[in-house]
Amino acid sequence: MLKFFIISILILYVLYAFSGKIMKFLAKILLRKVQKQAQKQYETQNDIRPEGEIRVDMPPSKSIDSNQEKKYNFDNIGEYVKFEEIKSVNNN
Repeated sequence: MLKFFIISILILYVLYAFSGKIMKFLAKILLRKVQKQAQKQYETQNDIRPEGEIRVDMPPSKSIDSNQEKKYNFDNIGEYVKFEEIKSVNNN
């Protein structure tokens, strides 16, 4: 019984002594993984545009064969959007 307690205490002491090194190692692995994911996300990000640039995404237009005689109703295609440009005034 005494032998069991001594071995248990020795094992716990060794784990305690190396726990700092183990945690540093695990933190480095985790940090590398997070850095790789962030780098991959930054490289795939294509939405970076200079200030003032406007991009409008349009659906691809469908080609109409000249042989087809379809009548299209253009009354409900879109709606009028009224907007005003707001200019900032710097009071320096």
